[in-house]
Amino acid sequence: MADTTKTPDTESIGIEQKIMELAQKGDKTAIPALRKLLENSAMVEVLGGDLAQQAELSFVNAAAGGNLAFKEALLCKMRMLRAELAGPNPTPIERLLVERAIACWLQVQDADVRYAQAEDLSPKWAEYFQRRMNHCHKRYLSALKTLALVRKLAIPVLQVNIAREQVNMAGPVVGKEGDCLA
Repeated sequence: MADTTKTPDTESIGIEQKIMELAQKGDKTAIPALRKLLENSAMVEVLGGDLAQQAELSFVNAAAGGNLAFKEALLCKMRMLRAELAGPNPTPIERLLVERAIACWLQVQDADVRYAQAEDLSPKWAEYFQRRMNHCHKRYLSALKTLALVRKLAIPVLQVNIAREQVNMAGPVVGKEGDCLA
């Protein structure tokens, strides 16, 4: 006789799918179970709670079309940029700003490529593409500047006032015998 019992993983996946199907159809009885599922942050991502990621994937899909190699290379490049910009221990606000910088980077590149690939542009369309490139570039620089500012503000500063002399030091201050004072 065949074993018809489901493993807990398979069973929970089936339940999750049922809950999602009901919720997608607008069945309000699924809301309590759906909210329970959404207590897991990974499920928030799976169900589309990260709109920034949705927008990013829309740009990637539009740029790559059916070319899976290009799509994967672009996603890989974005992961590398994200890791490089975020650094080893980003704060939550740094993570958000890095995401914005990556989205803006993607939009700048997309605007440049579309202008470069456009043929026989009328002056009106050429101006549109130039404005789009400029706007994307401005937002990109703004995202990078904001990220740099947040990081700069996070550096501890020690101010010492001795009589009328004032000394400002940025970064960790090391005292005698290598003890860190800040």
